[in-house]
Amino acid sequence: MEDNNLEQEKIIEKENLKEQVKTGEIRYRLDQRSRIKGGILQFASLLVVVLLTSILTSTFVSRRIQEDSLVIDDNSSFSQMLRKSLESFETTFYDRTRIREVYNQLSVSLVGITSDPQNFYSESYEGVFTGVVMNTEGYILVPFGAVTGGSGEIYVRTERENDRIYQAEFIGGDIAIGLALIRVEEINLRPPKFSDSNTVKTAQSVIAMGNPFGDSDRGTVTFGVVATVNKAFSRVTVDNREVKVYAIETDAKINSGNNGGILVNMNGEVVGINSLSITDGLAQELSAAITSNEAMNITRSLINSGEELLPFLGVFGDIVTDLPEVGTGFYIQRIAPEGTADRAGLRPTDILISIDDIEVESASSIDEYIQSRKVGDVVKIRYLRIDEIIEVDATLYGTSVD
Repeated sequence: MEDNNLEQEKIIEKENLKEQVKTGEIRYRLDQRSRIKGGILQFASLLVVVLLTSILTSTFVSRRIQEDSLVIDDNSSFSQMLRKSLESFETTFYDRTRIREVYNQLSVSLVGITSDPQNFYSESYEGVFTGVVMNTEGYILVPFGAVTGGSGEIYVRTERENDRIYQAEFIGGDIAIGLALIRVEEINLRPPKFSDSNTVKTAQSVIAMGNPFGDSDRGTVTFGVVATVNKAFSRVTVDNREVKVYAIETDAKINSGNNGGILVNMNGEVVGINSLSITDGLAQELSAAITSNEAMNITRSLINSGEELLPFLGVFGDIVTDLPEVGTGFYIQRIAPEGTADRAGLRPTDILISIDDIEVESASSIDEYIQSRKVGDVVKIRYLRIDEIIEVDATLYGTSVD
């Protein structure tokens, strides 16, 4: 009997134990699920907090930026330095890119000039010059020193791939201005575009380029700005007369590599012809280029040197009478740029009194007397400036021949 009771107690204990195990497993599982749910909830809560914090922070910072905490003062040294640096970078990048474009565009209109073809293949700039194609008829403007007075042979090398060297014909030259004109009829090169040099402004960017070897890969390019426009330089002719040459001063270096080449604006338009002979008389940091208007005038004159050119005084205005101590005179309202009167130093508001001691009586009397002379003749001009009578000798220049 007792054995049966013990057996039943053991069975009850086992059942109770099983029941406890089951209950513990259930509780464990419930606890595990609860922990997982709690972890997910904590992670979600943390994520929401992070997102809200980011949104609030970005909103706060953006508002602060828009207000004043991060605004850069336009007048601050840092702001000015930063702006100048950016502008300098942009300008330099643009200029360098544009310089390459302009040079590639215009180098085909520049040719090498020498009296000895072997000079084209040397490493020295001695004996080589740059010539500028002036029109489609083969006329080429060169430094006067390149033609040895027209007595020797003149050779021209172009950029063409066949590496042909041409022999040129001497047309004429002006030693005072320092330019000469040669011609190669069969050269068939296009001229660059010339701009009115009167439109050039101080501080304008310019490029001085040359191609003395007839090979653009060995050309010379310098860059700078215009220092002075239409500056008059006094030069002496072979017969010891003083004449004026108009040139542009620039800090773009003109040397043996681009002597005789072109000075161009950033649009690729020619505003001057590089002149080493005038540059040699300037301060070290400046160079000179004969104005494009001057170069075109000398080219026309030399091309038409075998034809009759009419001398032209280059003054426009009206006759005035009853002038104290003078009587009748010609009141100058406008002067033709780089003409006879301009080169002689006359300017608007001056009153022309006489030419070669012949008194001015009418506008037609001025024209009649001037046309009785020849281009290149020297005349004596008397004129009144305010209350001073001035007398000058002037070389007569011809009308432009288009």
